[in-house]
Amino acid sequence: MRTCVITAASNMSDGTFEYLCDNIRIQFGSDISFTRVTDDRVIGGFCMELDGTVHDLTLATQLDMVKKTMIYEEGQV
Repeated sequence: MRTCVITAASNMSDGTFEYLCDNIRIQFGSDISFTRVTDDRVIGGFCMELDGTVHDLTLATQLDMVKKTMIYEEGQV
């Protein structure tokens, strides 16, 4: 059995967590057990680690990617 660690804010509801787990099983296989870690530095989204790969879908990372894209595109003009 593989283990997936999901890090999210403490205000993530149990229903949202279960929905997320169900969708991860659909995407990556049903042989996954989940560990939930709360981190109040996460203000939105979540970060998951599965099979040694980190999938960072936190709001802070998404905003950072938008910022880098805007800076890159501005430099190309």
